[in-house]
Amino acid sequence: MSPATSARHVWTYRALFLLLCAALITLRLLPLGLGESGLPGPDLILALTFAWLLRQPAVVPLVSIVAVFLVADFLLQRPPGLWTALAVVASESLRRRRLQMTEFPFLVEWGAIAGAVAGMVLAERVILWMLFVDPPSLGLALTHGIVTVAIYPLVVAVSKFIFGLRKLGPAELEPL
Repeated sequence: MSPATSARHVWTYRALFLLLCAALITLRLLPLGLGESGLPGPDLILALTFAWLLRQPAVVPLVSIVAVFLVADFLLQRPPGLWTALAVVASESLRRRRLQMTEFPFLVEWGAIAGAVAGMVLAERVILWMLFVDPPSLGLALTHGIVTVAIYPLVVAVSKFIFGLRKLGPAELEPL
């Protein structure tokens, strides 16, 4: 068992993931006036989830993803469970394709993330349309997705250089 897959390492990063997500949700709830520029902010929780999931999948279990996104849905007044379900589908799709992406450069990973975020934004629009719910403007939703994809390399860099979360190869993966 390598140090990157030890139970202590995994549980430490799981706790750190939950703390970071709680901090990000808290920052979004505070009246700091960050959204007054007209541009929507990135979904840092989604970018963090995808970055950590593709680096070390054992660190971000499905239960954590569901819990974090469902709490965020309720606290941020989004349709309960919709963004959670889309995040679960996208993250499990990325988790399944993770081993193939370890052999390719970062741009391929970034493209996969862009495709997942675009699919989530479009699926959310279609589902809200089918349920006769007034969705936010299309331009705002697309800008939100673009900003989230644009911030992804920074989230990966912070995860790697500040938190020390490196990408595991196929030989280092061991189920816990």
